[in-house]
Amino acid sequence: MSLAKHNVAAAKCDVAGCENDAERSFNIKQVAKCNLKLKSNDLRNVHLCKEHYKEFKKQTKTDRELGAIYD
Repeated sequence: MSLAKHNVAAAKCDVAGCENDAERSFNIKQVAKCNLKLKSNDLRNVHLCKEHYKEFKKQTKTDRELGAIYD
């Protein structure tokens, strides 16, 4: 049984200078591999908006491909 998420505020993007709503969240270790400037470095999970998620995917493409081969 899943719970409805009524009245839950949308998380904001954790990239410095961005106030868009977050689309995805990642572990800080994954996001540390790219050069996105975060609002705070003491986060466990980083929320990214659609624009920064695309940038994250572009910057980590080769790492993800190599990981898929060797996993």
